[in-house]
Amino acid sequence: MVKVVMDSTCGMTVEEFEQAGITMVPLYIREGEHLYRDGIDIKPGDFYRKEREGVIFESVQTNPDDLVRTFKPILDAGDEIVCVMISSAISGSVNSAHLAAQMLGAEDRVSVVDSRQSGYGQLEMGRMAKRMANEGKNRPEIVAAVTDLRERTWVFFIMESLHWLYKGGRLTGAQALMGTIIQLKPIVWFDDAGRMITFEKIRTTKAGKERLKQLVLDMASHGVISAGLHWADNWDEAQEFGSWMESVLHVPIEYNRVSPVIGCHVGPTVLGPVVVMKERPEPPKGHAG
Repeated sequence: MVKVVMDSTCGMTVEEFEQAGITMVPLYIREGEHLYRDGIDIKPGDFYRKEREGVIFESVQTNPDDLVRTFKPILDAGDEIVCVMISSAISGSVNSAHLAAQMLGAEDRVSVVDSRQSGYGQLEMGRMAKRMANEGKNRPEIVAAVTDLRERTWVFFIMESLHWLYKGGRLTGAQALMGTIIQLKPIVWFDDAGRMITFEKIRTTKAGKERLKQLVLDMASHGVISAGLHWADNWDEAQEFGSWMESVLHVPIEYNRVSPVIGCHVGPTVLGPVVVMKERPEPPKGHAG
């Protein structure tokens, strides 16, 4: 049988992983010399409280040994693995998973899928993999379907400032300073290569949300299978935007709380709509400068 493994940035809690029958690999963040396992040693509520208080966190490279310990009992039981991981463009987790499979001599029994994003989109890929595994589909069939789903899933984020992108190494100091001076509100997305890049820079939060709404409608024009909304420490704001999404998309909106690993880069007030579309669209054109 095929078992599904995912990292903690997909947005599920430990309990939700267990209920879904998906194996969790916690990623790590660092506060000074102290390491935390994402979702285990530190939960989003505590993380964002500390972040608002000025505590500086950093995401940490994934250790292949963690994945070896995760993969080995599954393989020893005679099963195969589909491992759906956070984008390789912002994390070394995909490479670590490949290395773990090599260390176990199991490259022919482990498929590592680069989600090219994180959060809700990654979660939907893992859920699809689990459903297909339960139906008895083989590993290549699952990987093909999940990869197709990835190409039809877009997510955009808006943040209150460029400060978090700078802290996360996504902008130079000069870019961040200029953005702060003129109060730019960046809209960021995971592009087709899985890079977390600035899509557009908007002058006000109100205008940024209106632009997000237009992007949601653009995605909806390709047909909607499901939709979600990422939030961090801004539940009231998320509920308001999510209600609007439900009114125009006519599907339930699943709220996905941004994990501490991603929170290091996007801050506590991020808002991120994501749509799984029926058709694969052409890449959108942004106006970031």
